[in-house]
Amino acid sequence: MKILRVVSDLYPSVVGGVGLHAHEMSRLQARAGHEVTVITYRTDSQQLSSEEGDGYQIFRLNAPIKIFGNSISFSLFQRLLKNFNSYDVVHAHSHLFFSTLLCTLVHRFRSTPLVVTNHGLVSQTAPAWLQRIYIPTVGKWIFQSADAIICYTETERSQLIDLGVPSSKIHVIHNGIETDVFIPSISCSPKKQILWIGRFTPGKGVEYLLKGFQIFSREYPDYSLMMIGRGPLKDEFIDMIKEMELGDKVTLQDFIPNHELPGLYQDSSFFVLPSLEEGVPRTILEGMACGKPVVCTELPQLVDIVSGCGMLVPLRDSEALADALSRLAEDPHLASSIGKAGRVNVVSHFSWEDTVSRTLDLYDSLISSRSLGRPVSGDCDRTGALEKISGSPDSERIGRSL
Repeated sequence: MKILRVVSDLYPSVVGGVGLHAHEMSRLQARAGHEVTVITYRTDSQQLSSEEGDGYQIFRLNAPIKIFGNSISFSLFQRLLKNFNSYDVVHAHSHLFFSTLLCTLVHRFRSTPLVVTNHGLVSQTAPAWLQRIYIPTVGKWIFQSADAIICYTETERSQLIDLGVPSSKIHVIHNGIETDVFIPSISCSPKKQILWIGRFTPGKGVEYLLKGFQIFSREYPDYSLMMIGRGPLKDEFIDMIKEMELGDKVTLQDFIPNHELPGLYQDSSFFVLPSLEEGVPRTILEGMACGKPVVCTELPQLVDIVSGCGMLVPLRDSEALADALSRLAEDPHLASSIGKAGRVNVVSHFSWEDTVSRTLDLYDSLISSRSLGRPVSGDCDRTGALEKISGSPDSERIGRSL
């Protein structure tokens, strides 16, 4: 089939969960034999407007305006009007992006099915007052206008239903990772190192992590904190680290090549995720796949995933975060047992091949229903797309920071 993917951010030009998800989905759908085109935005004037990327075609448009991290480009509207019906399915990512809003507008005048993936209901960068206006109005309209919505968990599905989105349009397809790449270490003991990977944005809860680590360090001074990532608030948090006199205990790095990332998890004792808002981040699944106990905020969509595989703490509670780290540090048997449980959970329920397979099955159902003139309801049964991508050779490893 011919698939058009529209995403504001695309890895590796932009590092982050949505961009990486779009890249991996496109790469593996192309490997399965489908013709995949991605429309995204230029992040550098030197970038080509068109190129081949890991088996799929990329078109980059200029975005002269950027608001709260959201690229604005009206040339996308013209391109979509012209080409929307040239594809069997159009897949847009996140109702929070202007690019998805344009897809929805054009979809009103075109017949090709539109799929929208919810990568978390709430933005980590836009102010709360704006989201209180946007989500129940424009965001709701985007979801209601799509032919199908993909979300990662049943909790997110319930949130969309509460928003007023018809349940028949919502399909729960988990996020996934390569569980044959992210594996536990078999040879060495981990360092006394706590790992965080993310973007330095307001929604990541970095200030609570730093305060919690400072409290934890008073009792366990031999532990260090490794922080991987970029973002608009990084300089601000660097200053905070200096003010807290944690410079000798905190290591910051912008970028880690993906082939080195499993080793980084393996070398660490614990993985921590203090976020205030998330979808289902790949990082927490990667850490669990590597057998690492995680300390995670009690975000509703993550509770079922992390329960029994890590320590859940309240949002914005640095002392609770420090207490959770202390429990793991003082009880190696507890840390080991929940780390092993996390590995079992991810292997059993979060295979990336399964994610791609079920997404392709949803496309097939939409295309078939369109030809028969009927809506698609419920979660699609798997129809064998997995066989098209399983058994394929491992992809070339890519680099990433989030």
